[in-house]
Amino acid sequence: MIMKRLIRLTSIALVALLFAACSSNSPEGAVKSYLKSLQKGDYATVVKLMGIDDKDGEFSAMIQEKLKESVEKNGGISSFSVGKAEISEDGNSAVVPFEVNFGNGEKKEDTQKVKLVEGKWLLDIGK
Repeated sequence: MIMKRLIRLTSIALVALLFAACSSNSPEGAVKSYLKSLQKGDYATVVKLMGIDDKDGEFSAMIQEKLKESVEKNGGISSFSVGKAEISEDGNSAVVPFEVNFGNGEKKEDTQKVKLVEGKWLLDIGK
């Protein structure tokens, strides 16, 4: 009886850990969401991940257009990978390495800064 309960609790803990690791509520998850949204052409979600407060939508529209041009110029995103974040000592910011493979055969390795805002990891666009 105790062994079954222990196995069950361990299984539940592993599933919870798996969900937490895949969540966008982590530095790596935020960058994965960003790249997946770029890959799908969902530029509105990319802008949301930046945490931009744009009342009239003009700035957001401009950013979306620039992102679209940049991705299309490279033939779209065929695949990407995200590395392990380096989190700051205070736990409120991080730098996440990533690699993008474009449709035109080019590859880009870079890092993305992210910040913790009201419990949610957002892209840090340095404004």
